[in-house]
Amino acid sequence: MTPSPSPSAQRATTLARLAAQPFELLIVGGGATGAAVARDAALRGLEVALCDAGDVAGQTSSNSSKLIHGGLRYLQYGDLPLVFEGLGERRRLMRIAPHLCRPIEFLFPGYRGERPGLATLGAGIALYNALALWRPPAESRRVAAHEVYDLAPALRSAGLEGAQIYVDCQTDDARLVLENILDAESAGATCATHLFVEKIVRDRRGRAEAALVIDRETGDRFEIRARLIASATGPFTDGFLGGARRLRPTLGVHLVFDAGRVPHGGRAIVLRSPRDNRLFFVLPAGARTIVGTTDTDFAPLEDPGRPPRVGDEIRARGSDVAYLIEAVRHAFPSLSLGPADVLSTYAGLRPLLAANAQSPSETSREHEIARGPDGVLAIAGGKLTTNRRMAEEAVDRVVETLRAAGLERPLGPCTTAARSLPGGGPLPGVLRAHEFGADVAARIGGAYGSRAGRVLGILGGTPALAARIDPELGYLWAEVVHAARHEHARDLADVLARRVPIFRDARDQGLGVSARAAELIGAELGWDAPRQTVEIQRYREEVERSRRWRTEI
Repeated sequence: MTPSPSPSAQRATTLARLAAQPFELLIVGGGATGAAVARDAALRGLEVALCDAGDVAGQTSSNSSKLIHGGLRYLQYGDLPLVFEGLGERRRLMRIAPHLCRPIEFLFPGYRGERPGLATLGAGIALYNALALWRPPAESRRVAAHEVYDLAPALRSAGLEGAQIYVDCQTDDARLVLENILDAESAGATCATHLFVEKIVRDRRGRAEAALVIDRETGDRFEIRARLIASATGPFTDGFLGGARRLRPTLGVHLVFDAGRVPHGGRAIVLRSPRDNRLFFVLPAGARTIVGTTDTDFAPLEDPGRPPRVGDEIRARGSDVAYLIEAVRHAFPSLSLGPADVLSTYAGLRPLLAANAQSPSETSREHEIARGPDGVLAIAGGKLTTNRRMAEEAVDRVVETLRAAGLERPLGPCTTAARSLPGGGPLPGVLRAHEFGADVAARIGGAYGSRAGRVLGILGGTPALAARIDPELGYLWAEVVHAARHEHARDLADVLARRVPIFRDARDQGLGVSARAAELIGAELGWDAPRQTVEIQRYREEVERSRRWRTEI
């Protein structure tokens, strides 16, 4: 069997193709939207290129609450079409990627004097399930107060009247995006990360015809030519395209605790902040518990008057952490939680459409697809759950535009609603044959699905790669190698923050294992010792940045 080319050789081939070949569609942005558009367009038969200034899912799309849901709370704003669309997409994702769309129970407690009461909440959940057409996981029930104590013993008991339980889904947001990229490539798309678009090149009529990009690894510049350019730059849309403001970006912050300190019992809990009555979640994440999120208007610290741009400091601030700690202390008074209990934080910007809503929480999660005077197609707004549907609409628009410009060859229909993502097949038997522990098996199966055999195959004659990266967590060193070899990871943070989330889950956020990780990644990507040292320092700076809130609280 001919050995696969090294990641460095693969990247060189990809960059050469991007520089030499004219494409029909260039997508700028490798988050949830861009990845889904690339997949849909390539599967229809278009010649597709995609680039991103950073990693796959490097910003918003890896910093969500990691839920696939219709949005129960959107019912209070009367946004039934958005909820219906989200629930339909949830059902499709359960079918095409069951490993990445996993049903989980949500416990929504009701307290005396709080609105909505349990009866109203129950009616809302019934409507929610009706909008899901009563298909799985549309299940719900009401439980009495004494049953809530059994399910969540640490919950505040004063005034507790009971709870409503319903079912939604959890995901690994970064991996969902990655699998869209991998499927796009299998259909012929040419995708590269760490390529920064310096400017859009326009012809004499002012029409966009290429993107001038900088390879952030080498500093080399070249143009990617395309008949149509689409911006899928998420919260950076206004900063990238300029012109009138399209977005109202808001910051969503999450805190991560040890599950022993904030027990989750394997289910999510929906709670209200005592400060503003806003909903937040307590979410299970294996050995960790995630609490979030905030929803506050965002402005760059350096220049509050301009829109966000790539490179802005997007992190938890002291006020964000204080808000969430206040909320979780109110919900679990007996735990006496404080800043010292926070293991890590993560934060992302929501690309919400600019509207006249009074608060960020009321701002629409709808999306917009519009073509500018230079011909660039801007895809803005939306949410993770509906990214496939949004991409379908965008590619319909792409095809219509290219047809009008003279494209005549036949193209296929949209197939993304029924086509499984790369890991969406049955789990391989080899997964059951390896006895690493229940948490490792759950991790490997849940993260990679039917691709798990490829990860375990890396173990081969290297038993050391079967070891856990951290004794508390179900992550293996083989995953680090796999990320660099097969999953577009190009630096240390790509691996430890998004492919194998040690950055989020380890007590030291991976600082203690960064040297070993850099050594393994470097062996795959051809790093010398100085480059490994640089990567370790950059990673340390990223960890320190995420902890800066401690000096502000």
